[in-house]
Amino acid sequence: MPGGEATGAPQAIPKWLPGFLHRFIGNGHLVASLKPLGLRYPIVASANSVYNVAPASKWALSVVPAVGAITGSVPPEKVSLNMSASLALTGFIWTVYAMMISPQNAGSRSLAAVNLAMGVVNGYNAYRRWNYDKHSTSRDSA
Repeated sequence: MPGGEATGAPQAIPKWLPGFLHRFIGNGHLVASLKPLGLRYPIVASANSVYNVAPASKWALSVVPAVGAITGSVPPEKVSLNMSASLALTGFIWTVYAMMISPQNAGSRSLAAVNLAMGVVNGYNAYRRWNYDKHSTSRDSA
């Protein structure tokens, strides 16, 4: 590069992405109108960050099935085997990728923790459904 300056390549925007979403590409803030409040209140800036909202959303995918499994409010026959298995697999895969982030910091470790929790909880629910199906077919054939 001339003069030793490092310039970043412009970020490619996928063609399938609707135009009104282009302003969010590369932007750490979700809602632009909250940005002035974030300058005065650090908690708003933190809550208005993609880096905190994404793991919070994933925690919901872990906590809700966990509460249902622990309390027994969701019986195994109501659990979707395909959904639970796919969420478990996704959680385990993204745990590996979160651990590969370098350098490791609190954000990457919390991302790994939420993905691991999502994998374990949904894996347990998939096991509950699989075990129910296995035992219900053996009872039906007897």
